[in-house]
Amino acid sequence: MHRYSYMPPIGVISLASATMNKNRILITLSESDKTRFGKQEFAEQSFPQKVFSAIWALESEVNNGGFSQYFLNSSAESASFVVEGLETIGAPKTASICRRAIITAFPTGLPPTVETIRSVAADFPDEIPEKLETIDQEFLAYPHNLTDLLFAYVSSHPEEFGALPKPDDA
Repeated sequence: MHRYSYMPPIGVISLASATMNKNRILITLSESDKTRFGKQEFAEQSFPQKVFSAIWALESEVNNGGFSQYFLNSSAESASFVVEGLETIGAPKTASICRRAIITAFPTGLPPTVETIRSVAADFPDEIPEKLETIDQEFLAYPHNLTDLLFAYVSSHPEEFGALPKPDDA
């Protein structure tokens, strides 16, 4: 073994593999007809579908371009619900981060329509994206394992999402 090689303990490899399998299962689920994500207006979705869609959009956008991008893109349709969705799956710290991002981006309150949210986000004064970058870093530190929590949530709703394979089956 090269003296600079690092092999994590077996438990760490297993944990990473299980999480990756859960992520693959969630990706497959998101692309299937079992979810309404990207296929039905957010407002028309059932509560469990909204939870999935809101968290899926949040992670996708914030990981790709931060909260500024989240508010600018169509993912903004879930902004008024995302805190509730995170609390529903048991991610109160991440919910708090999102609540602060919303307050930072929209100090007078979240606009009532997706179009207005996106319009305001397109014209954020320079200091807003700068403040949001700090909050982005808090989100990206992942105070909760959102993959595990979302997987557990959808697994507990087979009536909405169907039976999911066990992570070892993926």
